[in-house]
Amino acid sequence: MAVLCPPTTYLPPIAKIASFSVTQLLDALTYLQSLYHPEVRGSRRKRVQAPVIDEEQNTCLRHDDNELQVIRFDTFERSYSIRWLTALIAQLEVWQDLPYSGEASLDDIGKPGPTFAHVEMIVQQAASLLAVCAGVAAAGMITRNFILGSIDGQRRVEAQLTDIPLDNDDYGSVGAQTWGGACVLAEMIVEDPERFGLGFSCGLESRRLNVLELGAGTGLVSLVVAKLLDTSPSFNHREVSVVATDFHPSVLANLRSNVSANFPCTHTSTRSITTHFLDWSSFSTAPRPDCLTYPFDVIFGADIIYEPQHAVWIRDCLKGLLRRPYDMSVPPAAFHLVMPLRPTHAFESSTVESVFLKACDVDPNSDADLVIVSKESITCDAHGDYMGGRGFGEDVEYVYYKIGWSNADIS
Repeated sequence: MAVLCPPTTYLPPIAKIASFSVTQLLDALTYLQSLYHPEVRGSRRKRVQAPVIDEEQNTCLRHDDNELQVIRFDTFERSYSIRWLTALIAQLEVWQDLPYSGEASLDDIGKPGPTFAHVEMIVQQAASLLAVCAGVAAAGMITRNFILGSIDGQRRVEAQLTDIPLDNDDYGSVGAQTWGGACVLAEMIVEDPERFGLGFSCGLESRRLNVLELGAGTGLVSLVVAKLLDTSPSFNHREVSVVATDFHPSVLANLRSNVSANFPCTHTSTRSITTHFLDWSSFSTAPRPDCLTYPFDVIFGADIIYEPQHAVWIRDCLKGLLRRPYDMSVPPAAFHLVMPLRPTHAFESSTVESVFLKACDVDPNSDADLVIVSKESITCDAHGDYMGGRGFGEDVEYVYYKIGWSNADIS
């Protein structure tokens, strides 16, 4: 599939839709999905060795993203896609009277004469894409449904998030979009909550669990944590507070909208998820709101360091917000940070290890300080199945830091 072909070129002719097989129609829908409703770049962790792609193929696939953006926001091409989807759905109504033959099978979708199950499958995809093309996506907004599950199948979390257009005049609005780092961190949390201090609550029912996200953006990590704890038997009788923070006004407004969409009622007697403004640069001097006056047990940050001073500001925030060790019977608090290693921001990324020392380099008898407890490298496919199952021969590298107090047993 060549996603850089415009819809007017790639899609089957409207007048001949009825003559195309189910396989061809599903391929066309997959194409439109990748064009108008793409997954988040760099959000799919590698679990197996990716196939080797030769340089000629690699060059062909790694087109400038600007070309894709030109097609995606071309009003004529979007209009044509809407017309095509409308015509397809109309044709599907003609096929509705075909005999029912059970579930659609991959073995027979290439055969002529679609079954009722085939029609239902295509209708669902076409209707969803029509809503995207004709609805809010036309204004530069994208709404995605994220479904995250554990490998053993015991945990499953769903969240719906809306990305809004970036403010070209303000770099601080990057949080208006969902970035791969948030997807990676959210997936890791669902797979192994205990690793992040979210999987064990026995004997701690009397203590409220306080969770904070710095630079929450669209809110994926906070929403996933809140939903995960809401359904976890370990937290049935424990009070939980999740606070999602950000700085830019439009980002914060979208964050609140996403929280409301996923939690119409944000407060119960024992659970709450709230949003709040937080300016890292003035944290140590500005008055704190009530929701930031108590210590947090777990703090998250995903893709939040892209300026040289960010690591210093975050350290200052953590010193005032991350619970200090005072009771050895309580699991130590920690800050979990996932960040991409972008070539364009190599210096900014390096500031983490200059601001936070490694735990092994700190005198255990010295005063408590924030240190890097562990570090892990993560590799993701840049586009995953973005091209209908073919990778771009391009990886996105992330690093995961666990940061805590130097005099706490946080291993």
